Amino acid sequence: MKTKLSWLEGVLLAAPFVALAIYWNDLPAAVPTHWDFRGQIDGWGAKTPGIFVIPCTALAMTALLHILPWFDPKLRRTASEEGLMPAVLPIVRIACLFLLDTIFFLQVATSLGRNVAGGRIMMTCVLVFLVILGNYLGNLRPNYFVGIRTPWTLENSETWRATHRLGGRLMFFGALILLVAQVFLSERIFGLLFVTSILSLAAWGFVYSWHHCRTHVATR
Repeated sequence: MKTKLSWLEGVLLAAPFVALAIYWNDLPAAVPTHWDFRGQIDGWGAKTPGIFVIPCTALAMTALLHILPWFDPKLRRTASEEGLMPAVLPIVRIACLFLLDTIFFLQVATSLGRNVAGGRIMMTCVLVFLVILGNYLGNLRPNYFVGIRTPWTLENSETWRATHRLGGRLMFFGALILLVAQVFLSERIFGLLFVTSILSLAAWGFVYSWHHCRTHVATR
C-alpha cells in the first residue's frame, strides 16, 4: 500500500510539469490566477511565473509533509508512540495533491480557451478534499503544522484528541451536506454558505478547545 501511494504521489507531482512541457507553446501570455466563489476569474498573471505557482506549491507542500516528523518536536517520538500518523500523512499528501492538480489543470484548460465549469469543478474538489481530511482528522497526532491548532490543542494532548475527533466528524458530514447542497443552490448563495460554514468551523474549534481545556484539564 505504501509503495502504491508513493507511486501515485510521484505521478501527481510530475503530471503538471508534463502538461507544461506539452502545452507550453500553446499557453497565452496571461493565465488565470484566481477565481471568486461564483467560479468567475477575477485575477490574471503573466504565464511566467503564474503557471508555475501551483506545481511549485505542490512540491514545497509535499516536501514539508515528508520532513515534518523530523523537525516538529511534537512528532519526535518513538515508533511505539506513532499510532496511525505514518499511515495518515501519506493520505493527506495525496488528497492535497489531487486538489492542487485539479486547480492546475483547470487553470491550463481555461488558458487554452476550453469551456469548463471551473467554479463548480473546483468547489466539488475542495469539498471532496474536506470529506477525506475530516475522515482522518481524528487520527492526527499533535503537531504544529497539520490540524486544528489552537493554544489549547497544542498545550494538551487530550484537548487535541477531543477537538480533532469531533471536528473531523463535523468536517466530514458538513462537507457531504455541502456537496449535495451545491446541486440545488445558486453559486452566489452556495458561496456564502460555504464561507459561513468554514468560518463557523474555525470559530467552533477555537471555542471548543478552550472550553475542553478549561473544564476537562485545568480542573484536574
